[in-house]
This record gives sequence, structure tokens and C-alpha cells, in this order.
Amino acid sequence: MTIQSQRYTSGRIALANLSTSIDGLERERAGGGSFESLLTLAKLLFQRGDLLSSIADHDRGEAIATEAIGMTPDRAIALHVRAQIAGRFHHFAEAKVLLAHALVAGYPIQEVQGEMAALLQATGRYDEALVLREGLAKRNPRIETLASLATLLAEMGQWGRAETCYVAALDADQGVSPLPCGQLLFEWGVSAMRRCDLDKAEAVFSALDAILPAHVPGRGHRAEVAFARGNLDVAEELVAPLLEASDDPEYRALYAEILAARGDGRSATHAELAAEEYERLLARRPEAYADHAAAFFIGIGNRPKRALELALINLKIRDTPRSRKLLAKASAAEKATMARECAV
Repeated sequence: MTIQSQRYTSGRIALANLSTSIDGLERERAGGGSFESLLTLAKLLFQRGDLLSSIADHDRGEAIATEAIGMTPDRAIALHVRAQIAGRFHHFAEAKVLLAHALVAGYPIQEVQGEMAALLQATGRYDEALVLREGLAKRNPRIETLASLATLLAEMGQWGRAETCYVAALDADQGVSPLPCGQLLFEWGVSAMRRCDLDKAEAVFSALDAILPAHVPGRGHRAEVAFARGNLDVAEELVAPLLEASDDPEYRALYAEILAARGDGRSATHAELAAEEYERLLARRPEAYADHAAAFFIGIGNRPKRALELALINLKIRDTPRSRKLLAKASAAEKATMARECAV
């Protein structure tokens, strides 16, 4: 997959501009910012947090969005912002209730439908989400609506339709910022990984790296693809810088797996560090990190009982095919461990 490099602003410049905007709004806040400026600051922090896998940015975004809520007399807007925060950190049931209240309070129905579609998709209610996603894409066929529809179709196993929608979403992009395209390519690459099409995933993540080289999750998933293919040198080269670039333990966990595959004794140290980091996150946000932490403890984290606990939490939050598969893997790992202990 090739995207013309001149189509978009330089990814490095786009990220620098994003950080400059954040810095400016932070200064404005220090002098007594408005509701609008605080809400914009929170959104930009969440966006940078997604791009850089920065938990610190996500925490900061939540704090400032919460501060902004207290500044607006508009109940509908306040409810909508609260719903967005709840959904971002996987409090899905709470987010659905807040969205319903926001709609009754007068928040625009089309925006509520977009948020509700994401919540329905996240909790495995695909058919209901599809009705909303298709309606939004038909009424407003732009990169965001078409890419969201594509990702839902991919989760439903409708790969052919999903591929068509991803291409249509890319064609619909009329902007010069690489950020919307970067999000599309990331979701596309993850979808390809989940259906075990490693060639497609590598092609998509390579295209993402070309337009947005600082996209940390994309670089991390590209390292996962290389690891799955047995290209340990490439995988290590891709993931090693992310240990310093991001405060998300996912990359240290992958690094530990790569070292273990090499027979490198440092693997145990990195796995233990990742376990400690996951437990700190789980203490604060169990809903947001239960799935990734469970996968870690099934594998290189080597604590299947803990993995099973987390997989059960995750399934309770969202009953999806992936959540059920994760629970099955955790249960199998726990049973295997118990069988070995009984055999001793």
C-alpha cells in the first residue's frame, strides 16, 4: 500500500503543531481559560495521548475535561462530555446512561448516535451499532464515518465489505493533516492482524509509518507483526525506542517476549517491570486495562490465575468475541497450571 507523501503535511510537523497548540492552551488555562478552551485542550491531550501511547496525557485530559464540565451551565454539553470520558476509560454502562440523558437534554442527535455506535460496538452489540454506523456514513460520507463503519464490519467478520469501506474512507479524505488518515490506517492494520493477515497488516502499518512515523501504537503493532513472522531483529529495533517514548507497559511486555525468544536472560526483568506497571494501572483503571493485562499475564507475565481474574472482569464489561476468546485462553492456561501442580 502506497500513499503519496505530498498528500499530507509532514507527520513530524503535524505532531509538533499539536504539541504547540497544547502548550498555548495550557498557558491560557494558567491565566484563567474558558470552558471552550479547556475542552479543546482536553481533546488535544487525548489525541496526543492516543498518538504517543501517553497515559500521562490521558490522565491530564481527563482532569481538564472534568474541570471544564464545572464551568458550563449547559446540562446537555456537560452530560455529553461526561459520557465521552466514561466511554474512553471503558465505563460503558455509565456512558450509555449519560448519553441518553444528554439526548433528552437537547444534545444533537447525530453526535449522540456516533458516540452510541462506538459504545454498542465496544460491548458486542454489533447489529445495533451497524444500523447507526451505516446511517452516519450514508448521511455524511467522510473519512471518520467510513473508517468507523469499516472497523465495525471487520469486527463482525465481514472482511470484504470492511476493505471496501477502508479504501472509500481513504479516498474521502480531503484534508492535509495526516492525523485522520493515521487513525484509519491504524484501525485497518489492527483489523488485518486480528484476521491473521500479516502481509496486509505489515503493508498498512508501513504506510502509517511513512506518513506519521511518531505514531507509537502503529510502531508497536508493526513490531508485533515482525515478531509473529519470526523477524526478531526487526521487532526489537521497532519496539526498543518505545520503552522510553511511552509510559504504556504494553511495549515493555513485547520487548520481554522478544528477549525471551532470543534466550536473553534480561527478559525476566522486563516482564517483572511490565507486571508492576500493569498492576499500578489496574489499581486506578481496571476496566481500561483488564484486557491487555490479561493477555500479558497469560503469556510472558506467566500468572494465569491473575489473567483469568482480569479476563472475567473484561467479559463483564464487554461481551464480544475477542473477550470470550481471551477468557477461553486464560481459563485454559489456568487449568494447565493447576494440572502441572497436581502432577508434582
